[in-house]
Amino acid sequence: MTKSRILKALRFLSWYLLFDGLLLGYAGLIPGVGSAGAQTILTQTTLSSAVTSTSQTYVTVASATGITANSTVLYVYDGQGELMFVNSVNGTTIGVTRGSNGSPAASTHPNGALVFVAPPNAIASQPPTGSCTRANVPYLPLISMGVVGAQPEVSDCVGGVWMNGVVAPTQLTQFRVLAPNPGGTIYTSLNTNGTTVVAGTLYCNELDLPFNKLLTGVGILLGTTGGTDKHIGVLLDASGNVLANSTLSGTTAGTASTYEQLAFTSKYFAVGPAQYFVCVQSNGTTATVRMVVTGTQDTYLTTSKTGSFGTIPTITVPTTFTTAVGPYSYAY
Repeated sequence: MTKSRILKALRFLSWYLLFDGLLLGYAGLIPGVGSAGAQTILTQTTLSSAVTSTSQTYVTVASATGITANSTVLYVYDGQGELMFVNSVNGTTIGVTRGSNGSPAASTHPNGALVFVAPPNAIASQPPTGSCTRANVPYLPLISMGVVGAQPEVSDCVGGVWMNGVVAPTQLTQFRVLAPNPGGTIYTSLNTNGTTVVAGTLYCNELDLPFNKLLTGVGILLGTTGGTDKHIGVLLDASGNVLANSTLSGTTAGTASTYEQLAFTSKYFAVGPAQYFVCVQSNGTTATVRMVVTGTQDTYLTTSKTGSFGTIPTITVPTTFTTAVGPYSYAY
């Protein structure tokens, strides 16, 4: 056997052992085996060209940040879902081993497909269940191969409980998830002129995400006065943990009676179905925000918390509806 073949065999053996040994203890999936180190949100990129052949041994990505040879895996998140071991990195052209370690067999993938970048020990051998503490999980979201040949799952620790979301590519095309959906009602009839907010106060409304979705930011429906003030958009989980936010210096409020889009500083992959909260904070009292009020779509959980602009306060997760503190919003 040649030296190159021996090295390749050793590399595959070490990777196999990582998956079939170490990974069984990921995040406490096997009692008595713990995890260490600070939590890391998995880096995400996209395919910059389609994978048109199951025998193709390379992929091209929009960004190679975090991708290193022999110590990184790529998980292509689309209809089939495929795990690839990284053999080489040449700019944004990545040499890979296809359909690796229990993932579905090599398949084709469209241009623009979402790709997770991870070390091998960020991949679990089975989906997690039960309670969890977000700060104690070393990598999120958690990708698990499950039963060999079955569809992999992407999981997250949301509200102290593991939420397992199945890959569902048809759902990725829905641009906005509204909370609540105003339907055919004209915006100017919602909360009439909008609510005059208190500077520094965080206003939150429940978002029930029905499926996995890569979130770019949130939209907040403004009242009859826009401009002047700056707004911060925030995404919280069901325990009140801050998952993502727009720039803490704020974004100037947009046009009256339209949804103002507030892009997160980093995109966030949200697992569903699960409960989240969309919040907004303002630095002034001029721009108004259309809030859900009693008698109009008041089945959502809402709350507010005073604070200082640019600092996101902790909240007590609401269990009831409070009028005029939950913004009409969406996640996109």
